[in-house]
Amino acid sequence: MKRRTKILIGVAAVVVIAVVIAAVVASSRNKGIRVRTTKVDRKDLVQLVTANGTVQAKTKVELSANIMGQITKLNAEEGDPVKKGDLLLVIDQARYASAVASSRAAFESLEAELVRVREAAAQAKRDRDRAQAQYRDGILATADLDRAISSYDQAVAAVTRAERQVEQARADIASAQDALEKTEIRAPMDGIVTRRNIEQGEVVVTGTMNNPGTVLMTISDMSTIEAVLEVDQTDVPQLRIGQKASIRIDAFPDAPFPGEVSEIGSSPIRGTSALGGAATGTDYEVKVTLLKHPERIRPGLTVTTDITTATRDKVLTVPVGALVLRPPEPKGTPGTAKGKPTPGGAAPTPASGPAKGEPVGSRPKDIEGVYVVAAKKAEFRPVTAGIKGEMDVEVTSGLKEGDEVVVGPFKALRDLKPGAQVVVDNTERAGLER
Repeated sequence: MKRRTKILIGVAAVVVIAVVIAAVVASSRNKGIRVRTTKVDRKDLVQLVTANGTVQAKTKVELSANIMGQITKLNAEEGDPVKKGDLLLVIDQARYASAVASSRAAFESLEAELVRVREAAAQAKRDRDRAQAQYRDGILATADLDRAISSYDQAVAAVTRAERQVEQARADIASAQDALEKTEIRAPMDGIVTRRNIEQGEVVVTGTMNNPGTVLMTISDMSTIEAVLEVDQTDVPQLRIGQKASIRIDAFPDAPFPGEVSEIGSSPIRGTSALGGAATGTDYEVKVTLLKHPERIRPGLTVTTDITTATRDKVLTVPVGALVLRPPEPKGTPGTAKGKPTPGGAAPTPASGPAKGEPVGSRPKDIEGVYVVAAKKAEFRPVTAGIKGEMDVEVTSGLKEGDEVVVGPFKALRDLKPGAQVVVDNTERAGLER
């Protein structure tokens, strides 16, 4: 036989084998929907709420000035440690020192006047007493007595007025002295200067009700640090004060740091969020206190935090992707019992109308469940889900350990109907199908 003929025969044989294999595969495919499955197993589950945010000192003070003026001395740099009472900066004192001196001079003048009127009142009292004695002896007319009494009353009133003026002058001194003292900004606590917004020579502006004044600097107590997080509204109901958390600081990626929830916002974030973006009104501010933190931590570092909201030991679980939602079957459909699909039952169809007691136009609630493979057919099992882990979800009812549930591919889960024929294929190739 010629060489060319042998080659042609070999090629023909390969083609025939390929056709046979394709026919077998096609026949296999025609026998059911190809699916991937897994066994219901017991696992330890941890439910987490993950959120992003920034770190800040739990206790911090933003210093502002209560008076206006130019900064003449600046003693603190950003990053400097300070002690309570340390002088941080001085605002121009000339005008305020002058006001104190003027108030003191006015006070001293009024004090001298008070001494004079008190002496005059004492003399008026002696004149009145003498006039009363002479009047009783019958040697002084009534008009002269009345004049002596009136003079005394006027002297007493003058003393009272002078005393009030002295009190006012003393208050003016206290006010001027207070303004002078406010030209010196001192540290309100031990901490670190984490922000300084001014330079020597700048003019400080005080705030009003609608316009905040100049924030001079921020002093932070870095001994206690907290992560300020933005948590989605759907996760907030799961949070409780004291829940444990794991904080990953982007600037220190080697290991997470432990923490616990210390504060949960009662209203959504408005305006600008802590991460710099515009708040949507659907996130809430949650604070997590770090139980341990690196020494070189700085306010504003970004973090990702996992808050543990629930744990379960050795519970029945299925992969999250195995859960599907199906509309309930109408009552009276063959192959169903009490509205739940059964093996071999007909595919669910929309109900012809609302059930008794439901408002007209309402849509029945979908049923959550999984597909279980039994006798090479897909059986829909309604389940009750518990907590959700990262990849698995707890099943509290509807399944037992060892049940074989369908986990994919997505297209198969979408197209499956109760009672459909399935072909289990858990090979790597099956995992690539969609």
